[in-house]
Amino acid sequence: MFQKVVVGVDGAESNAKVLEEAAKLAASSGAELVIVHAAELSHGRLAVHREPPEVGKDILREAKAAATALGANVVKLIDEEVGLKGPAGVIDEAAVSQKADLIVVGTRGHNVWTGSVLGSVSQRLLHNPPCPVLVIPNT
Repeated sequence: MFQKVVVGVDGAESNAKVLEEAAKLAASSGAELVIVHAAELSHGRLAVHREPPEVGKDILREAKAAATALGANVVKLIDEEVGLKGPAGVIDEAAVSQKADLIVVGTRGHNVWTGSVLGSVSQRLLHNPPCPVLVIPNT
């Protein structure tokens, strides 16, 4: 069914279900799992603050352990700064470079109005995806 699945993780508690579903899907179909974290930038009073590199490494280490415990074959961990392309661009590029058959992401949890104004990673990925996208509601 699937050969390679890319899943986006952000370390949030609500994102755990997304990783769990991606890991189960990869394990049940024999697909390889690629876990992607896009390092966030936040705006401060005077400048943009970058997420410390160890934060992404910790998120990916914990995600790999959780996915492996569910039987997934984790073949690659990708941690990249979002830059101008944003998290959706990071995940999109990872899917292309890894020749993924499926991208798995979660919803942000905003209501319809906030999501439409601010946008979301899942919405952006659905506009021109390199492969099918499975969106799991964050709960």
